[in-house]
Amino acid sequence: MGATAPAVGHGVVRSVTRDPRARTTVVRLSGELDMLTASGLVPELLGLADEGDRELVLDLSGVSFCDSSGADAFLQLNRRLSKGTRLFLRGVSRQPAKVLRLLGLYRSVPCEFAQPAHP
Repeated sequence: MGATAPAVGHGVVRSVTRDPRARTTVVRLSGELDMLTASGLVPELLGLADEGDRELVLDLSGVSFCDSSGADAFLQLNRRLSKGTRLFLRGVSRQPAKVLRLLGLYRSVPCEFAQPAHP
């Protein structure tokens, strides 16, 4: 069973869930990823990833905005994760998806794009 930590920090990190059996950490982000919020994101996420994790999953379903600073933070994080730990972005919706597609980030970091809501 996974362990859930309460909301972390004052930035965009809302919750952290660890599944020791799967060796996965899921971090739920929300709000806006811009120059102000993305600047401290990489060290914070590196601190949340457990040593020996196979996967660090960032749930972006609550992220309403992402600019190139946010995308760069994902690339930096991907480069700095421990060897053997894979970064995965899930729930990427609307505006953040447009930016990540435009910048081609999905070529370096696996992304699961959310399906658009139908009326």
